Amino acid sequence: MSDEEIEHWRLLPARQQPQWHDASDHVVKSLAALPALVREDEVDAFRRLLGEVAAGELCVVQAGDCAEDPEDCVPGRLAVKSELLHGLAAELAGATGRPALMVGRIAGQFAKPRSKATEVVDGVVLPAFRGLMINAPEADPAARRADPGRMLVCYEAARAAGAYLREQAAGGPSRRTVWTSHEAVLFDYEVPLVRRTADGRLLLTSTHWPWVGERTRDVDGAHVRLLASVANPVACKVGPTMTAPELLRLCERLDPGREPGRLTLIARLGAGRVEQQLPELVAAVRAAGHPVIWLCDPMHGNTVTAPGGLKTRVMTEVVAEIEAFCAAVPAAGGVAGGLHLEATADQVAECLWRPSDPGPRHGTAYTTLCDPRLNRGQALAAVRAWKPARPTEYAEVSR
Repeated sequence: MSDEEIEHWRLLPARQQPQWHDASDHVVKSLAALPALVREDEVDAFRRLLGEVAAGELCVVQAGDCAEDPEDCVPGRLAVKSELLHGLAAELAGATGRPALMVGRIAGQFAKPRSKATEVVDGVVLPAFRGLMINAPEADPAARRADPGRMLVCYEAARAAGAYLREQAAGGPSRRTVWTSHEAVLFDYEVPLVRRTADGRLLLTSTHWPWVGERTRDVDGAHVRLLASVANPVACKVGPTMTAPELLRLCERLDPGREPGRLTLIARLGAGRVEQQLPELVAAVRAAGHPVIWLCDPMHGNTVTAPGGLKTRVMTEVVAEIEAFCAAVPAAGGVAGGLHLEATADQVAECLWRPSDPGPRHGTAYTTLCDPRLNRGQALAAVRAWKPARPTEYAEVSR
């Protein structure tokens, strides 16, 4: 995009943006001059594959860290993350009889929206940690300053990760590629990486699959307007405050052409709300003719604070949400496309198997930069709970 177009987008009021300690203009200009992180042909191929998910021919497993560390974007760590995705995809494919696309929360999941702008640590008010693209997690005023130079560090990490994943996928079928995804929250990073294609389309080249989160999904807000303008397949989180009229407005904004593979809705309601809230939302979207994919995020609606003060999730609730989702979506005529998990191959104990288990503790088994992640065994257990029926009147839904 031109400098004028970039400035236009940056001037839009956008939620969840940091107050930079130093001016960010020079970093934004540098990002605009750097190579795209994903290619047009890759994005188009992935969108076609998501069209097959919308038709019920494939499924999706999307997984990775809550908040990514750019230091993990090295071959050894990327190999471990890729192996986890391959294992989860194989398990999902075996359970469903359909090939599973692999999507990482990877090569860009460096920025996080937060519920509060500040927190109090030992009596000191500090800016919230917003991901390593913005500041550092240490409870120190200097570490919590929002530093725009971090965007360039994370760009280079994302470029290294993308190159590794591309090399690993070379020569193989596109269904075996690890595709990249992240929440497109930080405008000073995303906007300069929007590029215009030869045929005039806008492409968000920071990732194959951007999504808009629960805190930034205002239908008239800057984040939704940005994703509505790009040719990538896009996704939107659907939380417990979502109403059917609001969801229909979002679908109309993000998928006006009603194209299979364009829009994915990621339900994150909480185990106790799925049966009551999800069928109405699925039915409304179906009646409006949007051929969306529905993914289940059984993580964010089931986050609790353990007695020791650390956040955790309990597998009984995670599994309960998956099972309720698998019943509700097909019954309402929707396409249950797969799972969205925060998970790691590391030997962590951030999430509990049962409510009676001892709570998590600080240390080597609790290493997340933000929210708690499933370990390998828990992630496999979540995938094994995935048993959706075929959608009601499926042929009509997919046309």
